[in-house]
Amino acid sequence: MRFSLWVLAVALGMGVSAAGAAGGGSIVVRLQTDPAPAGAAWSYSGVGQAFQLRASGSSRTISGLADGTYKLVEATAAGQAKTLTSLRCADPSGDTTVDVAAATATILLSSGETITCTFTHRALGPGPAVSEVKLAKKYAPLLRLAAGERYRPLRLEDYLTRADLHRGSPPHGTTAQTKPTLFSLPVTSSPTYLDILGAQPNSHASKYPLIEQQLRLARPRPTVYFHLAYQPGQGGVAIEYWLLYLYNDFYDQQEADWEGVTVVLENGAPLGAAYSQHQGRKWIAWPALRKTATHPLVYVGRGSHADYPKAGRYSIRVCWTTRYGRRCAPTPKVDVADGGGSALKPTAYDLQPFAGTGYTGSWGSGTYILGVGPTRDRITDPRRRSEYTNPFAGVR
Repeated sequence: MRFSLWVLAVALGMGVSAAGAAGGGSIVVRLQTDPAPAGAAWSYSGVGQAFQLRASGSSRTISGLADGTYKLVEATAAGQAKTLTSLRCADPSGDTTVDVAAATATILLSSGETITCTFTHRALGPGPAVSEVKLAKKYAPLLRLAAGERYRPLRLEDYLTRADLHRGSPPHGTTAQTKPTLFSLPVTSSPTYLDILGAQPNSHASKYPLIEQQLRLARPRPTVYFHLAYQPGQGGVAIEYWLLYLYNDFYDQQEADWEGVTVVLENGAPLGAAYSQHQGRKWIAWPALRKTATHPLVYVGRGSHADYPKAGRYSIRVCWTTRYGRRCAPTPKVDVADGGGSALKPTAYDLQPFAGTGYTGSWGSGTYILGVGPTRDRITDPRRRSEYTNPFAGVR
C-alpha cells in the first residue's frame, strides 16, 4: 500500500521526497533582476513547499525529489508589474519546457538529475536588439545645457533612492513605501505619488540642488533613455529619447521633470525630430535641424529643461489645472536656452533602454505655479503618454 501511494503521488507530479532513497533529483530555482536590489519579492510553488526569493542572485535548492513531472510556477504580488523577461532551465536530459508568459516551467525530473531554472526580471522591459541599440546610438542627441543649469538627466533608480511612495493625492498622502524601486512601483489605478525626501517646491526648495549634487557624486555620468516605436507597413521608425531631471525650477516648479526628443525615420532616412517644449512638442524637418553628423543639437532651457533646436531666449505659455478648471497664460520669465553650459555629447552619458509597464502614479509631489500656488497637475510616467505609444502623431 505504501508503494502504491508513492507511485500515485509521482504520477500526479506532487514532488514527494525521496530522501533516503538513492538517486533522488534536485531542482534549483534562481532569481536575477535588473536593476538590483529589486526591492520586491516573487513567490514560487509546485516544487515542495511554496517559498519566495527577493535578492538578485539568490536561489533555493529542493533536493531528494522523486522521479516525476513538476510544474514550477512564479507569481507576482498584486499591484506589481509583470517584469519576467526570460525563463531558462538547464536540464541534462532536455525534457523541461518553459512558458515565459505564464511564468511556468514544466520539469520532467529523473533520478540523480539536477535541473536549474533561472527567472530573469528586467524592470524596464526586455533588452533591445543589437540593431536597435545601434540605431539609438546613431541618432542620440547632443545636449547643450544653459549657463547656470544645476540639473542633469538622472537614472531612474537613483531618483528613487531619494523618494518615498505615498498613497493619495499630493501633498497630503500617507506613506506606502519608504524605499520604492522600479519593481515595486504600483501599476494599479489607485492614486499614488513619489515625494523627494526633505524638500518641497513650495518649501525647502533650496534642498534640491544639494540633493542633485549628492546624486551626481554617486553617479557622475548622466543617463538618457531610449525607446523605439514602429509604423508597420509604412517604414516608419521613431527613436524616442527621454530624460528625467530631479526638479523643474522655472515659472512652474515641480519634482520630476520629464523631457524628450524623438527622431523619426522613414525607410531608413531621417525625416526630422520633435522637441518637447512645455505644453507640447515642436517638429523640425531634418534639413532644418542643427546637428553634428547624425546627432541633433538640443538646447536645454535653464531650469525648465524644455528642448529647443537652436539657442535662444523664448517667450512661452504655461498651463495649469486647479479646482476652477484649466488655464494658460504667458510667463513673465523667458526660457533661456543659450547653450552656454555643459555640452553632453552621446559619449558623455549612458544610453539606456526604456520599456516595460509604466508606473500609474505621479513622479512628483505636485506642481506649483509662481503667484498661483499648488495645482492639480501630475507628472505622468512617459510610458503612459501618447508621445510614447504613438510618437508619429503630429509629425511632418
